[in-house]
Amino acid sequence: MMKFRSGVSILAILMILGHLSISDAYAYLDPGSGSIIIQMLVGTLVGAGIVLKIYWQRFKMKFLKR
Repeated sequence: MMKFRSGVSILAILMILGHLSISDAYAYLDPGSGSIIIQMLVGTLVGAGIVLKIYWQRFKMKFLKR
C-alpha cells in the first residue's frame, strides 16, 4: 500500500512539473467556441436545477426532521 501512495505522489509531482514546462499553444478560438462554452454553462445550471427539483422532497424532509 505504501508503494502505491509513493508512486501516486511521484506521478502527481511529475504531472505538475510537466504542466509548468508546456509552451504557448497559439490556438484560435472562434465565436462558435464561446457559444459552446456558454451553452455548457447554461446546461449545467439547468441540469443542477432539475436535480434539485427532483430531490427537493428528500432535501426538505432531511432538514425539517431536525
